[in-house]
This record gives sequence, C-alpha cells and structure tokens, in this order.
Amino acid sequence: MSSMSRKIDYLILSSTLDFSSDYIAHEFQQRRLNYFRLNRDQFGKCIIEYDVESQRLTIEGLNTKVIIDDSLKSVYFRCPVFIRSNKSYSLERQLYRSQWSSFIRNLSVYDKARWMNHPMYTYQAENKIYQLEMAKRIGLEIPKTVVANNAVLIDKEKKYVVKALDTPLFYENGQEMFTYSTVVTGEELLSSELSSAPVFIQECLEDKIDLRITIIGDSIYPVTITSHKEGIEGDWRKTKKEDLEYNPVEMPNDIKNKLLALMKRLNLSFGGVDMILSHDNYTFIEVNPTGEWGWLVNTTGLDIHKKIVDWLTQ
Repeated sequence: MSSMSRKIDYLILSSTLDFSSDYIAHEFQQRRLNYFRLNRDQFGKCIIEYDVESQRLTIEGLNTKVIIDDSLKSVYFRCPVFIRSNKSYSLERQLYRSQWSSFIRNLSVYDKARWMNHPMYTYQAENKIYQLEMAKRIGLEIPKTVVANNAVLIDKEKKYVVKALDTPLFYENGQEMFTYSTVVTGEELLSSELSSAPVFIQECLEDKIDLRITIIGDSIYPVTITSHKEGIEGDWRKTKKEDLEYNPVEMPNDIKNKLLALMKRLNLSFGGVDMILSHDNYTFIEVNPTGEWGWLVNTTGLDIHKKIVDWLTQ
C-alpha cells in the first residue's frame, strides 16, 4: 500500500446533493473515523479497480486514493435502487447510468460489513404491495386498498386516495416532474381513464394527523406533521414549507413494537415510515428504506444522524 493511499473502515454511497449524507459525513469527521464518501454523480472522476481474487477495491480520484477490502466495517447505502427517470439520454449517458448502478449493487460482495440498508432488502422493501402485506401480517392496521387499472369496485359517494405503485418521474419540455398522492371522489374515479397503468386506490381517512417515523435499529423517532396546528387533507408535501410544523411525539408501545417487528421482517435497519393517526387509530401507509430525514434534524433537533453513525459503528 502506497503512502498516499488509505484503507477505509466506513463507506457512504450517496450523491453530492444528498443533505442527509452530509450529516453522516460530518458526524464521521467529528468522531475522527476513517470513512470515504462515494457519490454516484462523480463516478466519472474516479478510477476504480476491483480484484476478485483478493476482494480488494481501489478508488482513485477526487484528490484521494482509498482501498476497500473484506475488513470494511459498514456501508451507508443512499443510492436509489431503481432508475426511474423517463428522460431521453445519450447512449454514453445510458451506459454510464446502467453500468455504474450495477457496480454499486455489486458492492454487496462485502457481506461481512453492516449495511444500512442492504441493496437486496432495499429492492424488496421498495415494493409497496409487499410492504402492506407484511404490515398486515405483523398486525398493523392498513387502509382498505385496491391495486387496479379500473374503477369497477369504486363507490361514487366516497373519497379515495390515488397514488402510483412506484414514484413516477416524467420528463417533458426540459423539466422533470413527479406525481403526489391525490384525494379524489369516487365519481371522479369512475370517469377517469385508468387502463394504461395500475394504481393504488385507498380509502381516504378523514380528520387525520400525518406521522413520519424514522426507525434506526431499535430506536424510533415519531414526528407529527401539521399546518397551523391542524391536520392536512391529502398529501402534506403539497403544503408550503413555511406552513408546515414538525413536532416529536410519543407513540403507544404496541405500535412501536409492531413497527420494529415489521422492520425485522423486511430486513431493514433503517426506514422512514409514514403513518396516519385518525380517530385515535394508527394506520400504516408505507416505509421508505432510503427515506429522507435530514430535514427532521434541521427542524426538530433530533439526533438521527448520531444514532445512524452509532449503528454503523457498533
């Protein structure tokens, strides 16, 4: 090993604009730990070489040279599993995106390291129908849900929440777009054209409070999301940021234990869970295995970043 290279203990797989990873990198620095952050938007600036026989990876570039081998202790995995954008790319860009994504997935060869979360389990947990089925088996309450490309079973007198099976990213006229969950009436659904793709159609829970629950190992950080101290109809992400309030709260032990059991069933060490509190009932909506949380540290002062690094360095 040359004097200019260093062997690392902790690896962050992320992107330069990921705010949550900034917190993790800073915490590693504060603890004087030997880590390296590999950003997917900077792969082209690096020279990599993986030797299968020695299980040794060398990454050179960005004014550094690091070596990773089977003594790697943990990996913080923030790279998305799916390539979702429908933007038209050049052949060179398509090659870059597909092959580097494959390279990141292949880093799961370091199976002695602790992963938050492992790509295989992240991929599995990204499937929303699978999530709901596992949550139901654990004993969590879930909304009445139909996944369909028709509205045959819809009651025109009721309200429903419609959302995509997976976050759809669209590209048109130089702009990228995505869709939110939308509250619609049954009458609107019955007159809609759904045949092109299946969608989630869920009962609309009235008088709700949204909960974002960040889970790290056995630690749970529940936060309510309100606007002017009241619940928000529909998708809270449509509300102006300056009108949103985030308040850490306590949850019943029964609900917390079921959430921890769900995480164990999904083989996840981290999850951003969305739940709804309506008429004293807690309803599970979904869990994001690579969910955002930096905004919660920024707005509530919760020590999520410290707890993540605690888990990565156990």
